[in-house]
Amino acid sequence: MTSLADQDDLTLASMSLRPSTCELLHPAGVETVEPQVMRVLLALARQPGRVLSRDAIVDQAWDGRAVSEDAINRVLSRLRRLSETTGAFRLSTIRKVGYRLDPVIVEGGSPAPGAPASDIAPSAARRRIGWIFGLLALVALLSAAGALLFARFGPAPAREGPSLTLALSAPDPADAAVASAFDHQMRETLSHMQGLRLIAGRKPTDLVLEGLVGHGGPKPVIDLTLSDGHSGVRIWSARFDGRATDDPTAQERAVSAAARFLAVRLGDRLVGQAAAREPVDPEVERLVVRARRAFAASNEARHRRDWPLSIRLAQSADADAARALAIDPTSAGALMVRYQVDNGPQYPRPNESQDAFQARLTRAAGYLSRAVAADPDDPEVLVAAGEDYRQSLRWGDAERLLERAVAIDPNSPDANTWYAYHLGLMGRCDQGLKHARVAAGLAPGDTWRQLAIPRLLHCAGKRAEAADVYRGLQVRDPANVFLLREIYLMRLGERNAPALRALAAFTREVLWHGAPPPPITAQSGRIGAAADALDGRPQTFLRLLDADRAVYVAAPSDARKFGRTQGDAWFVLALEYAEAGATDRALEALREAVDRGSLYLPWALPYGPTEFPPAVSGDPAWAALWKSSPGLTDLMNRRARARSLRD
Repeated sequence: MTSLADQDDLTLASMSLRPSTCELLHPAGVETVEPQVMRVLLALARQPGRVLSRDAIVDQAWDGRAVSEDAINRVLSRLRRLSETTGAFRLSTIRKVGYRLDPVIVEGGSPAPGAPASDIAPSAARRRIGWIFGLLALVALLSAAGALLFARFGPAPAREGPSLTLALSAPDPADAAVASAFDHQMRETLSHMQGLRLIAGRKPTDLVLEGLVGHGGPKPVIDLTLSDGHSGVRIWSARFDGRATDDPTAQERAVSAAARFLAVRLGDRLVGQAAAREPVDPEVERLVVRARRAFAASNEARHRRDWPLSIRLAQSADADAARALAIDPTSAGALMVRYQVDNGPQYPRPNESQDAFQARLTRAAGYLSRAVAADPDDPEVLVAAGEDYRQSLRWGDAERLLERAVAIDPNSPDANTWYAYHLGLMGRCDQGLKHARVAAGLAPGDTWRQLAIPRLLHCAGKRAEAADVYRGLQVRDPANVFLLREIYLMRLGERNAPALRALAAFTREVLWHGAPPPPITAQSGRIGAAADALDGRPQTFLRLLDADRAVYVAAPSDARKFGRTQGDAWFVLALEYAEAGATDRALEALREAVDRGSLYLPWALPYGPTEFPPAVSGDPAWAALWKSSPGLTDLMNRRARARSLRD
């Protein structure tokens, strides 16, 4: 698909289309549209008067990628509103055929290039004008009556997003220059948030964001306060000390925090248009695309346990992102690549010291802050910020950011994937499955995104369907150890020994013809031992589990800082111990997992379709665990409500 930045401007009746800036210039003003809306409009406008099928539109505007019906309908609905706003074209639906765009030619105007010329003779035109004037009076009368009826009985107008005024100051004249630069940066960021109306001056508004820049010197301390503009009640406040760190700066951290909070407050409210942006530098775009591909390939290699290749690809992605940032330090795409490279894994890498590990996570947090400040409505940025909230057990805030990411770009694989997983954790698995299917359709070659479908199917209690999808993915990617473990855990949670043995045999004999590579051999042996444990012979399985536990216990004493990834290993160990009948060790491992922030298998949690065995879930320590923090209590309440709605 040709980048919008490389496409020529196009004239459509009285309107000019500027693909490079996603702008529509018409007599009433300028409209800034989403890139996907511009692509569909270009596809129709280049063939005015011709009917295009939905398939043709997808081929031209989505490059033939899988796309949901809701996404297409959303763009077409936006085009219909634009036709009313600009008056430059009509969009007609030809039932069971497709859609046609017709330029609207005003007197003295000219049709768009390629549009059919008018074949109405001058005399016929004069007769029609006479009829038009004759009808105008009647139309005016009916319009007046209709307006009264509509005002009384019609639907309420769309609610605009909140308005906000910004008041940043520096009591000390020595800080005036810093305050001015901060004010500019804050306005630039907030102006790009859809659904927020940034008002100049001190007019009465819904929200007021005030800030003080003080303490002098090149490293200021910034105090921010967000208040209700009508009542004056404080909604949010925070302090950002520039003396704490230089990267990101206090200004960047303050802008990022304010944008995050407002994004949560706005949610999926997208009324109005964000400020237009400068076109992306083609070289920056090329580097970011290449970096994203390398990072995706790095993840695939990691799932196959090819650590050297995974590391090389991650380093390549990081290098390209660094080159892009050297050209444009505010490239959200490049900042997000560097964030993703540094953010994982959330425990020390081989030969990485504790100090280096902490420095890496600090860098990742800095890249995310800068990315939020650079583009607060970028779906990838919103997903990462939402994941930050999720790790802090702030489920509502996380959900609002994920909803916003999907609303801004319904075709974002990242937004749909993470929203699907979030909904699964909340117990709303059927709802999450819809987004999992969208994400998988948008990235058919990405095994990790395809995994969301069977996970959500299992979460929804549709285990037979989940098994079929898992089997297809395994055939396509037989070396993926992570995938094999996913299937194993599902079958283990079902306590289905025959299915486990069938999985091991299929993997070893059918996929690898009796000679699987060592990682697959090791996992297949574990599967066989688990099947024996379910049949009452747990000795071999328990020896494997105890060996893993010894490795985990030997981790440094501050391993709790290692984060969720190591917690996931403890969660898996807890399930395995539970199915082997070792209840005490299962509960101990589960406590370790939850302490590290892991809720790895939603289907095994309370109110899931395949909870831990009764010996564990009936223990008082199990119930106490889920009440051990306000965040966990809130999660269990959400899952209980979801279960009651399903039942």
